[in-house]
Amino acid sequence: MSERLPTNDEIIKQASQGILFTPEQVQNIAKKESESNGPGITAGGPAATAQSFYDKQQNFLEEATKLADTPAAAISKEQASHIMSLETKALGGQRPAKGSLSSTLQSIADHNLAEGSTDNKEAEAFITKEDAAKAMHDEAVKHGGTVAKGSTASQLQSIADKTEHLRQTLTETLLKEAKDTKPTKE
Repeated sequence: MSERLPTNDEIIKQASQGILFTPEQVQNIAKKESESNGPGITAGGPAATAQSFYDKQQNFLEEATKLADTPAAAISKEQASHIMSLETKALGGQRPAKGSLSSTLQSIADHNLAEGSTDNKEAEAFITKEDAAKAMHDEAVKHGGTVAKGSTASQLQSIADKTEHLRQTLTETLLKEAKDTKPTKE
């Protein structure tokens, strides 16, 4: 005996919980719908709904992955808002929770806006922790062992910290989402 066809509400609930759909799940739902309703897929039916969420989830993940190599200091409000919009759609209209990737990007973008970081052409370059450490060392040597708050070296250190935090957050979020994606019984 085969499993039953999930309802649209069940599919939406799964998406709103952040559970990613796989191509196999979408195919299985389409197959069950065809077995149940005859050939073809019903507009607005479970297969179309599952396919729509799969597409939205993949779009969100692709766009979020593109930001992995973007320095935190270069994240703009527009980029963060775009990712928030995509994640909201992937979650079935639910606003992403505090601590989610898009809310973290929003916080970074808000900070950058307050600091004016995204207008700084130097922030567009990828700054590593090693680059920042060298700049801190050079400045400390130059100024008798101290690095002034707000100096170029301390700004580079801040950019490197934000970049590393963004990379870690993105990596953790994508790994968690992949790990939490458990095939559900359709």
